[in-house]
Amino acid sequence: MPLVRTAARAAPFVLLAGLVFAPAHGSSAPVGQQAAKPAAPAEVEAVCLDGSVLKLKVLDDKLELVTRYGSLQVPVADVRRVELATRIPPDVAERVTLLIGNLGHPDFDAREKATAELRGYRERAYFPLLKAVKHPDPEVGRRADESVRFIQQSVPASALESRDQDVIHTDDMRLTGRLSAAGLRVVSAQFGEQTLRLADVRTLRAAGSGGEDAATASAAPPHLVAYQGQFGKELVFTVTGVTPNGQPAAVWGTGQYTLDSALAAAAVHSGTLRPGQAGVVRVRVVASPPQFVGSTQNGLTSTHYGPYQGGAYEFVRR
Repeated sequence: MPLVRTAARAAPFVLLAGLVFAPAHGSSAPVGQQAAKPAAPAEVEAVCLDGSVLKLKVLDDKLELVTRYGSLQVPVADVRRVELATRIPPDVAERVTLLIGNLGHPDFDAREKATAELRGYRERAYFPLLKAVKHPDPEVGRRADESVRFIQQSVPASALESRDQDVIHTDDMRLTGRLSAAGLRVVSAQFGEQTLRLADVRTLRAAGSGGEDAATASAAPPHLVAYQGQFGKELVFTVTGVTPNGQPAAVWGTGQYTLDSALAAAAVHSGTLRPGQAGVVRVRVVASPPQFVGSTQNGLTSTHYGPYQGGAYEFVRR
């Protein structure tokens, strides 16, 4: 997992302390009757905001989903995937607000420091920065606009979509609402029992449930030029990430790539796959941005490019 800037991205684990579970009144098993064996914890994969994946076991039996028609208790064992709503922790929101105010600080170094820290918050600072673009202080507006463009170029567009509701997928249902809990009780081999904060997670999926995409995936083409103009179309491919050789790759852009960019190289550049890793990727065809900004990421260097006719593509992380 990449190093985290101070206060920029809260750790997904918070120590679980002081929880006391009292048996429900009258819940004791009758004398001579053996209590039912508790179900084994459900194994899940948590896709964090930074794209890292944690393999965990959920200790909670059910998820409470508050819907417009009332609350539902969804057994964790039945859940295949949860697409989590956007959650901004209060301390992060307060810090972002303070930093935006510092974009107009009289001291140049203070303005530079605030700008750098805001960019470290990535998608969590995106919407406040969008509002700050129209700030009456021209310096605040200019720096906010530059930071918005920086985040757009360094974060997949799908991660910049504000999501108001949680969506739970089971084998035969799609349930929309808001999970009542701020976190889940989980256990991992590395950290033991912890609380997984939902604000730090983009998607939860049942371990091994990638089969949904794997079953429909086809071998990846070298590039996606054949899909020009098909904006919004999502495609699933099996890809093996290229191994960096220190030379610029046939990739143009960052986060969003020209349709003629090499898919296997862009998958590594974006952090979707590691070099040499074979996996299933989902990509979305989108309209081209005004320009494509090159960068060096994950050992691969992409190139700048101006307007590109036909469109671009981005990786969709689920």
